[in-house]
Formats: sequence, C-alpha cells, structure tokens
Amino acid sequence: MQLTVRGKNVEVTAALKDYVAKKVGKIERYFDLPVTAQVTLSVQRDRHIVEVTLPLDGGFLVRGEEATGDMYASIDLVVEKLARQLEKYKARLNRH
Repeated sequence: MQLTVRGKNVEVTAALKDYVAKKVGKIERYFDLPVTAQVTLSVQRDRHIVEVTLPLDGGFLVRGEEATGDMYASIDLVVEKLARQLEKYKARLNRH
C-alpha cells in the first residue's frame, strides 16, 4: 500500500506515521491490487481530525473522516468506518 501522511497544524512524528501505516494497512486485505491512500492529520482547538481518502478503480472514491480528543482514537475510528464502507462496496460488486 502506498501511503501519504500529511499534517496540518500538527507535526507528524515517526510514531504517528507508523501507527497510521499499521492501521490503514489492514484495509489492504480488501483489494487484490496495490492501493494508494492519502491521510491528513490535523488539529483544530481540542479536536484531532483524521481524514483518509482512497481512490479506487472505476472512478470510485472512498473517504472517511473522524474527530475526537485523541489522535490515536481518531485513527482507529476512521479505519473502522472505511472497513464498513469497503465491505458494502465489495458486496455490491459481488451482487452485480
């Protein structure tokens, strides 16, 4: 998986980058081909916001965003949200 991690109003440390790579890497099991993911980590007041964008074949775009008081919790929640979206997407493809 090709991963791009950006920080907005926050410095992306090696620990954060490794955590994002580990968690977002789990999404790769839904695909046969290599995928690219863009992750944006930002802080606004006391909210830690994580946005993940996955461009898929066929022009589909899967995007998830979560905001909590902890960056690591936001990463966990957005990965769960993306997993649910991808399961629905795969089920829809299999039905057709």
